[in-house]
Amino acid sequence: MRIDNFKVWLFISTSLLFVLFTFITFIAFGALDEGTSGTSPTIQVTAKLYYIFRFPTHTLLFRFMNGSVFFIGLLLNCLFYGFLTERIVFLLSNKKLA
Repeated sequence: MRIDNFKVWLFISTSLLFVLFTFITFIAFGALDEGTSGTSPTIQVTAKLYYIFRFPTHTLLFRFMNGSVFFIGLLLNCLFYGFLTERIVFLLSNKKLA
């Protein structure tokens, strides 16, 4: 299988962006879980977004997500979403050119 025109810089930048978003939603989820966030709707919505950013590894393999594997799973999710975003941009840019 050959991937044509893979933009490494786009993959890395989107993966890092997803790492940032995952970290922010993880902190908000922890604050909501501990009860230190108050009743701020912004924190509540951000905490709910954590369920999206932890998919697919934590949803499908939750039994194995303990210790350092927990954060490795989050990193794999970010790399997956970065790859998916890069491929979507590639497909949309090809469609725009045609």
